[in-house]
Amino acid sequence: MLADLSASELLSLFYFSTPVVLLALLWSWESWAAFKPFRGENRYRHAFYNLSLAVLNSLLLGLLFGSIVEATSAWTMQHQWGLLHQVPLSPFWQTLCAILLLDAWMFCWHWMNHRIPVLWRFHRMHHSDPAMDVSTATRFHWGELGISTLLRLVLIPLLGLQSWQLVLYGILVFLSTQLHHANISLGRVDRFYRWLFVSPDMHKIHHSRLPQETNSNYSTIFSLWDRLARTYRMRLDLKTIDFGLPHFDQPQWQTLLGMWKTPFSSPPVLPGEQAQEPEISN
Repeated sequence: MLADLSASELLSLFYFSTPVVLLALLWSWESWAAFKPFRGENRYRHAFYNLSLAVLNSLLLGLLFGSIVEATSAWTMQHQWGLLHQVPLSPFWQTLCAILLLDAWMFCWHWMNHRIPVLWRFHRMHHSDPAMDVSTATRFHWGELGISTLLRLVLIPLLGLQSWQLVLYGILVFLSTQLHHANISLGRVDRFYRWLFVSPDMHKIHHSRLPQETNSNYSTIFSLWDRLARTYRMRLDLKTIDFGLPHFDQPQWQTLLGMWKTPFSSPPVLPGEQAQEPEISN
């Protein structure tokens, strides 16, 4: 059956199946050996809201932008536009460069979401989750994803990105974000893993309530962007991290309607208050 599929069809199959399989594996891991006790009324309700949001976002964004993204990529390929079409590289190195460039852009985009007030209003819905687990990886406001997709329409011809490279990067993003949002610990492996990739311990810092920690560790796949930008941060007492945002602890903000309304509420716009510094680690 799989042998009859084309390369692009196989890639699309992996794109949709990978997050489902990994979600099941990491959910089981969390159930067996959670890093922190679940904070909230009901773990299953929490996951249901986050995953329902992901399904609705996928349907909406696919309807609005799916054809446009594909057409933009096809036009770029047809006319050989963009940086990657101007440099003589083998397919392997071109793909590697595409992944690195996309990941560098994701770092910049994430940083902007924490620095530009209107973007933070949408992005803070992701940070308002008081019980970070694998389902948090899917908790994004459709407004943030829509703006990101519009900017990617500019990025595709600018860099010369092909549709299958976007799909491949999407698969890698699924793998990375589900792993580093999961309520698990890699133990001693984490220290070595985060030298190259974003690890669960590294990303836990980013979801801290402390503003100086929230404004750190922006990388998506490769951790080197934070090291280069000097936004990399770790602490020793990971067990004491408190997730979420103080203005969104009430139950009404953790429902589907509440999450959709988060950008339009009135608490402070940027996570910029000063707080006590925790003990730092490498």
